[in-house]
Amino acid sequence: MFPLLSAVLATLLVGTALTFLAGKNARWVALATSLAFLAEVAYLLASYPGWPGYSAGLIPGFADQESYAWIHLGWLQVNYTVGVDGISLVLILLTAILQVATVIYSWNETRRPGAWFGLVMLTCLGCLGVFIALDILLFFLFWEAVLVPMFFLIGYWGGPRRRYAAVKFFVYTHVASIVMLVGLLALVFYSGATSFDFASVYAAGRGLMTVTQTFLFLALFFGFGVKFPIVPFHTWLPDAHVEAPTGGSVLLAGLLLKLGGYGLIRWAVFVLPSGFHESQPILFTIAFVTIVWGSIVSLAQRDLKRMVAFSSINHMGIVLLAIALGSSLGLLAAVLLMFAHGIVSALLFMVSGSVHHTYGTRDIPSLGGITPSTPVLATMVMVGSLASLGLPWLISFPAEFTALLATWDGLAYWVLIPLGILVVTAGFYIWMMQRMLFGPPRGIPVGVHDLPWYESAAMSLLVVFTILFGILPFLLVNLIVSSPIRGFPGT
Repeated sequence: MFPLLSAVLATLLVGTALTFLAGKNARWVALATSLAFLAEVAYLLASYPGWPGYSAGLIPGFADQESYAWIHLGWLQVNYTVGVDGISLVLILLTAILQVATVIYSWNETRRPGAWFGLVMLTCLGCLGVFIALDILLFFLFWEAVLVPMFFLIGYWGGPRRRYAAVKFFVYTHVASIVMLVGLLALVFYSGATSFDFASVYAAGRGLMTVTQTFLFLALFFGFGVKFPIVPFHTWLPDAHVEAPTGGSVLLAGLLLKLGGYGLIRWAVFVLPSGFHESQPILFTIAFVTIVWGSIVSLAQRDLKRMVAFSSINHMGIVLLAIALGSSLGLLAAVLLMFAHGIVSALLFMVSGSVHHTYGTRDIPSLGGITPSTPVLATMVMVGSLASLGLPWLISFPAEFTALLATWDGLAYWVLIPLGILVVTAGFYIWMMQRMLFGPPRGIPVGVHDLPWYESAAMSLLVVFTILFGILPFLLVNLIVSSPIRGFPGT
């Protein structure tokens, strides 16, 4: 069998190395590699045979699986094992879309372009590795590999407080990663798994005592949860977003936050079901606090980018709530929400960057009536905002509707909390649009121009997917249910 996933990984790896070496031509190498990556992902989707189901012993199967011996030293059995199911494929598609969009949006980057585009590619390479890795050590190496390029993207190309934001981002996420690694290693050792492969860990981990599973699950939840981020470990996110360059914010919100949700589902919820069920009250409490906190704080923001950052905390809180429900419908909603938030948040951060480039400020009250001056930019602001607040026919609506339906099914009237917060979310986005887009012109420089072609093209790509998957959500749903979600919680 042709090693398709390794070929995709090699494409990105070689393309990333060439991008670093390409100097002023880095944008062309990055674009060519990104388009090749997107084409390979499209082939993966087209050739996906469907979920292999559960193998002997009720272990989830994976398509395009490869496994090669890597480090075999006595009890240490580490393999290069990769594979995909419906969850992986949806998030790999998100990675490919955002990589192309980020490269195009950053087309005019002139400050060390080789390093910039190379770090963008390296970030996406790490995310791809996380989504396909089926060995604990391989998963962790890709997980950590993502932190390094993002640290430099923020620390070198960011705003005035970029070094503070970069260090804070790295410290928070790296400390959480250490706790996560300890939890994963303890899972292997306590369960008696014969190797670090997912199949071995899955089979052994589910047989652990409930109290052991609970402690291990909480350790993994902390490690993955900081990346969500969950309250009270969320404070790194607004600082990182505000100081990061636009391309960095796109990858941070669109991809890096999704690593936490994916890791929690793959390595904690599926592997430690008893510990997960014992921890559900904690997850529900944190999810509701995160939802409410993120939305209310967004109301108080004057900075457009900071408002979008806090709304990301709110949306990822809904993802956590959907996961915490512990149902097939809830996990479907969680993955749908992650994909939708990845597309929409990327669009909104591009909008925030373009507003700053065009008008010299992101302060919402300082701007007004910008639609006649920059109609394309105003259109992108409106599409992104309407998608984020959950307007029907746009990508967030089927995801949020599924999450509310799953919450009603699992918690009955507790659904009123996320439902009420969605009204608040609609309120601050509509209020922002009313102040920025309409009314008498305010804060508009002389000779202002609309979006350059590359920014317009990148945003238009995201708008296409926002509308496509809003109208045809079954394209994603059919993939997502082709995974262990179908039989969750399983026995």
